[in-house]
Amino acid sequence: MTDKKQTLILIDGHALAYRAYFGMPATFNTNAGEPTHAVYGFTNMLLAVWKEYEPDYFIVTFDLGDTFRHEMYEEYKATREKMPEDLNTQIDRIQQLVTALNMPIFTKEGYEADDLLGTLANQAAAKDIEAFIVTGDRDAFQLVAPNIKVVISGSKFADRVLYDEAKVEERYGVTPKQLIELKGLVGDSSDNIPGVKGIGEKGGAKLIQQYGTLEGIYDNLDKIAKGTRAKLEADRESAFLSRELGRIITDVPGVELNIQAGKTMDFDIVEVANLFVELEFNTIFNRIPGAPLDKSPEEVATVEPKTPTGPVDPDGTYITVDTEAKLETLVGQLKQSDRLCVDVETDSTDEVQAKLVGIAITPTAGEGYYIPLAHGGKAEPQPGEQASLFDEPEPADVPEQLALTTVQNALAPILARSDVLKYMHNAKFDMVLLRRHGMPVEPPIYDTMIAAYIGNNAPAARYGLKELVRENLNIQMTEIKELIGSGKNQLTMDQIPVEQVTPYAAADVDMTLRLADIVDKPLQEDKDFRHIFEELDLPLIYVLIDMELAGIKLDTDALRQMSNQMARRLGELEQEVYQVAGVEFNLNSTQQLSDVLFKNLGLPTQGLRKTKSGFYSTAANVLEGLQGQHPIIELILEHRTLAKLKSTYVDALPALVNPRTGRVHTNYNQIGISTGRLSSSDPNLQNIPIRTEQGREIRRAFVAEEGHYLIAADYSQVELRILAHITEDAGLLDAFENDEDIHTATASAVLGVPQDQIDKYQRRIAKTVNFGLIYGQTAFGLAQGTGMSREEARAFIETYFEKYPGVKAYIDRTEKLAAEQGYVETLLGRKRDFSQLAGLTGAQRARAEREAINMPIQGTAADIMKQA
Repeated sequence: MTDKKQTLILIDGHALAYRAYFGMPATFNTNAGEPTHAVYGFTNMLLAVWKEYEPDYFIVTFDLGDTFRHEMYEEYKATREKMPEDLNTQIDRIQQLVTALNMPIFTKEGYEADDLLGTLANQAAAKDIEAFIVTGDRDAFQLVAPNIKVVISGSKFADRVLYDEAKVEERYGVTPKQLIELKGLVGDSSDNIPGVKGIGEKGGAKLIQQYGTLEGIYDNLDKIAKGTRAKLEADRESAFLSRELGRIITDVPGVELNIQAGKTMDFDIVEVANLFVELEFNTIFNRIPGAPLDKSPEEVATVEPKTPTGPVDPDGTYITVDTEAKLETLVGQLKQSDRLCVDVETDSTDEVQAKLVGIAITPTAGEGYYIPLAHGGKAEPQPGEQASLFDEPEPADVPEQLALTTVQNALAPILARSDVLKYMHNAKFDMVLLRRHGMPVEPPIYDTMIAAYIGNNAPAARYGLKELVRENLNIQMTEIKELIGSGKNQLTMDQIPVEQVTPYAAADVDMTLRLADIVDKPLQEDKDFRHIFEELDLPLIYVLIDMELAGIKLDTDALRQMSNQMARRLGELEQEVYQVAGVEFNLNSTQQLSDVLFKNLGLPTQGLRKTKSGFYSTAANVLEGLQGQHPIIELILEHRTLAKLKSTYVDALPALVNPRTGRVHTNYNQIGISTGRLSSSDPNLQNIPIRTEQGREIRRAFVAEEGHYLIAADYSQVELRILAHITEDAGLLDAFENDEDIHTATASAVLGVPQDQIDKYQRRIAKTVNFGLIYGQTAFGLAQGTGMSREEARAFIETYFEKYPGVKAYIDRTEKLAAEQGYVETLLGRKRDFSQLAGLTGAQRARAEREAINMPIQGTAADIMKQA
């Protein structure tokens, strides 16, 4: 009798999470509204695996982001949809669950979970441990070997299929090791791996069966049928690139199998029970090996289950206002109150183009009133438009609704009253819509979203009304997608029946008022918060509304001509590159470009890093370092710059012109940037290039109306002046007080050269250091940005700190302060939370420290801009 082999289960965390997310009904939520269907499905599959295989060890792997494959091929996985937001949050819970069960989690920057699975499985097999890879990704079949098997799971583990070597060969007609050769021919549409056009799985398998490898196939092209040979010849580079993109790495650096760390049953059942109580997983708790069969998780846990308030109950609370009598009653209540809350429903999130579908309003928490305006196809003329005599009659099923003019006359005077405090959540959006429709909201106002942002600096996703209500009031509100759907079947709000929208919209104003006192509490406790809220951010809303509604004119004809010129120049550049290279190749393929530069042309590789796939990097900083070595470098850099400008700005901007106004209307965001800085989106007007002539030409396409001028104004070196003020460094203060050029003064002080002898290169290095140190730049970063050696950069920074000791003292003081008190702040008292800093290590801590150094400076600059 032989002993049973030890077994290791390797879980592809992201793959199973995706299977669970799409395989389980989205109705799984906690009573507090947290979505858990992916967590529940993942847990079910994990327990089923445990029961089926009774493994000795468990390990789980997860992806981290972009990998070396994205460096090889920019289009790798480019067609994949972004991870659903509610799955992203559940991944965190899944990792909590795995950790509670004491299962090691492996991740590695630059590599996919598949690479970790391959590396760990091979290490286990070498120790004569049988490894079962549980995944939903068939790429793992290439890993199958005598001691390695792959279990492909469906949305439920019961739908699994076990693949050993015989099963793989039966399915594909080739061995597991040959699957990667097949991938080179066939590609993979799910990962956007191109393969060879026109060769399918069956035809590819026959070629592999006959010739073994891609090299074998291409060495024998003369023996292959003419049609197939033509396809292979046309996509030779693509075939070899696709093979490398699909190859799973089995020797990831730094990944070592500590088998004892994954030992099953070595976990604290109380900790698991605590998590199950939070997730409200009651029925599956007893399936965990080692869990008591006669006790619920609440009986084992040390935490008390939450008593939820439960979903909002609309019965008798929320009222549709669709007659003049009801409106008159509502207006009477509003007139008697010194506060109200208002919210709008629209058919779009575009503030300038959206149609006003309805208005929700209430004077009192616990109540809500919805005034429908444009449901069921009814469309009031938009501001500045006139109804046509030939307009089609309204559909017969249009619900009873009040005329926009009637509602304007009733609400506009109330929204303009100076003795009524108007509450809103994301006030700018509501105020733009109401102003466009003849009901401007005048001060005083209160934005609960901005109040929450100032008082509890956290990721922007935390400031949605429904998230804040769930977190602070323990009430689950109806999500928008439950009302209008999502994807290709998504409707707009005007298509939803009024009786369904009323409880949704009225709950928004009700909950905003209930939330108001909670988000205001930090502002009551900190006078700096209150000042920033009332004196900076609230008044700024009115300025941003004016800016957004005004928009800016764009010379689309000039951009169209520019696009044509750029297209011609890009074509010329491609031909020039081919000519100097002596071969045609795909300029967008980093691997092909690397081969041309370093193999064909023999450019120097000393000091250059190789990518994880084994070829030399062709990143921008590498090419810039090779300038002057060969004419091809300047051509490629020009091609890259031009292609980016064309796609990002020249071709994209005209499509963003509003057809009604003929202007571009960006959206200015007050939250989301941790320093308090404003951001711009749709389009991002803060990112229009200026350093190159083409960039300046794009900027010139933003024009003023006839008879008007565009005026640009900016503070002079505002962040460096703030740095001088905060650090009280004598050298910096003297330079500013004497009105010296700060970068020339820095170069002179550090290099010991008189200011009138400082050249442009020396000033540029000093400028890089002045600004770079604010953002935590290291000697490595300075070297990369200036062309200096790392030793020269390190010496320059050391001398800089000797000449400006106040700056070094500020950096040291701020790092210490962030770790000890858990936050840093601007001169006006805007705070950023760094309470997690003390628990971070390595690169994560270094990044957090750089952000802490920068925040008081950039944040103060943002506050000054808002104050202005």
